[in-house]
Amino acid sequence: MSSRFSLIEAQVINQSLKNVALETGIVLQRSAFSPNIRDRLDFSSAVMDHKGRLIAQAEHIPVHLGAMPEGVKALVAHFGEENILDGDIYIANNPYLGGTHLPDISVVKPIFFDKQLVGYIANRCHHADVGGIVPGSMPSGKYTLEEEGYVIDPTILERNGALNQEWFDEFLRNIRVPDERKGDIQAQLASTKIGERKFHALLSKYSLERVQQIIDFLNERSKNASLELIQRIPEDNIVTYTDYMDDDGVKDAPIAITAEVERKGDKIIVDYSKTDPQVEGNINATYAVTLSATYYIIRCLVSREYATNYGLYEPLEVITKKGTLVDPLPPAGVAAGNVETSQRITDVMLGAFSQLFPDEVPAASSGTMNNTIIGGLRPDGGMFTYYETIAGGIGAGKNYSPPNAKHSHMTNTRNTSIEVLERYYPLRIEEYSIIPETGGVGRWSGSNSIRRSIRLLTDEAVLSIQSERRKHSPFGLFGGMDGAKGKNILETQKETIYLPSKITREINRGDKVIIETPGGGGYEKK
Repeated sequence: MSSRFSLIEAQVINQSLKNVALETGIVLQRSAFSPNIRDRLDFSSAVMDHKGRLIAQAEHIPVHLGAMPEGVKALVAHFGEENILDGDIYIANNPYLGGTHLPDISVVKPIFFDKQLVGYIANRCHHADVGGIVPGSMPSGKYTLEEEGYVIDPTILERNGALNQEWFDEFLRNIRVPDERKGDIQAQLASTKIGERKFHALLSKYSLERVQQIIDFLNERSKNASLELIQRIPEDNIVTYTDYMDDDGVKDAPIAITAEVERKGDKIIVDYSKTDPQVEGNINATYAVTLSATYYIIRCLVSREYATNYGLYEPLEVITKKGTLVDPLPPAGVAAGNVETSQRITDVMLGAFSQLFPDEVPAASSGTMNNTIIGGLRPDGGMFTYYETIAGGIGAGKNYSPPNAKHSHMTNTRNTSIEVLERYYPLRIEEYSIIPETGGVGRWSGSNSIRRSIRLLTDEAVLSIQSERRKHSPFGLFGGMDGAKGKNILETQKETIYLPSKITREINRGDKVIIETPGGGGYEKK
């Protein structure tokens, strides 16, 4: 077969690879049981090569996707490549082995073609509960990893079509709402098999040799695009930026994340070594999460005409110091590191890269996923766990005033529609509105945020909130004003309580939880 191919053929195969990931995700969504996966779309799918390196992804959740290859590599290292067998499907969620946090469970299927290992199909879903101290497995406070929830080291979930029933039963005994978890994991299993079938069809049509040639070409092309970006940065010029987490939910003190960015030849070095030490609260972000948030800025700055693959990130080197907030040592809790600290790492990247590419980098968006979890007993005695991330304002950029009330950066989900939420949970939404004048004013103004009010309709439940930007505003750039801070409010029959950014507490029938999310920063002085 000729080694020559056209750019049209390369693009057809590039889109076909992306469609493998996309169709894997569609099957997962349509098969899932929980509103969190089926309606909010809190899942991601990707295709890796035989070394666990990213070759294609669907446009799902950035924090999942950037970290997922690290999870596949950890899985291969755990079992040994020689022990990866055709017909196996694996499951894992350990954040210290390429995971993000315990609710994010990954299911991975190796792909063999002509008896040769050629890649992996992987998906990662946020499950509304995986056991632990409180419903939702994202408590605020001083908790170790195992107190947060059920830890899954890389495990064989299926071998030659036979489910590892013993392990599965043990897992389901240790979590809340087991029927929902069972259905969602079975959906993950089914979707990987569809992904394998779609990848086989691509290889059969074009041949393994041809597809691999074009994968290599696409990686080289994306790498060259990153190199072109890097070459715009002067050498011997370190830019630095520091931003702060509000607190860790244990001590009322800010925690600094600092990045130094420098070009060295054909490499861009991002060094987080000066970040504050890891903390007692569970806002610590594992290395895979830090890597994912750092990858994100490169993906945003390089044109989308280039494929998202390992070549795109090859010129990037990320340095951390063990025992810091962005690379903690186990068994430190990490439940909010994935959802909250990842957003602050992104903001630090925006602050640093705005000094290098001022016309291309926007002001800070809301900077938090505003995680809200309510769990307990339904009036009929069954258990429920409601989990949601709530959107906020978006940071403005040059020639860009963004739309109101959107998820941004490391999250990319929908909301849970009011109709679905009220059908599945003993909750009632009493307000869902855009808050005016919460975006930072500028020549281009940041956008406004959201108020979501939720009333409890059962006797009692446990509320957990993991949020940020309640003390430190989303920053504006180049004279643009900061976005408004967020608020967490609990209205009971007796009083109105302003809650901290991170809290776990009991609530009672009739209590109303009000989440007011932060606005986006403005760009340039008006």
